Amino acid sequence: MQKRISNFIAKKYLCSVCCTENDKPWANAFYYVFDQENLRLIYVTSDQTHHGQVTLRNPNVAGTIFTPTRFNPSLQGVQFTGIARRLEGDDAEIARALYKKEYHHEIIDQLPVWAIALEYVRMIDHSLGFFGTVEWKLGEPEEETFKELV
Repeated sequence: MQKRISNFIAKKYLCSVCCTENDKPWANAFYYVFDQENLRLIYVTSDQTHHGQVTLRNPNVAGTIFTPTRFNPSLQGVQFTGIARRLEGDDAEIARALYKKEYHHEIIDQLPVWAIALEYVRMIDHSLGFFGTVEWKLGEPEEETFKELV
């Protein structure tokens, strides 16, 4: 993953995620930490939430991470797709430890730990030009190329 993308994701903390079931979308937001080594977003949520139930059955998700701003030259954000799954065993404990470095609340230990393994990320970054974009796909070389959409 290009540094421009991974640095942006690592600096943020809130994302929106959409899952689907029976052609019905559902969106939610959550606090995350970026596991740069494994290219995944770590979060906690209950199995009893609607999005938890849906992603257990259909783990394909899409989402956004962005800096809220009015339309201006500093616009930056990412759109992503990935596979969400509830973590178990040692993987869950390692992920929980990463999460707890950023967030300190007693409920964290009571909730399952989940991860979205990123498969595709598209970053919009106006510093690269009007609607300049950088894309990354799992398994592809990390080229620092960008497109301007105008």
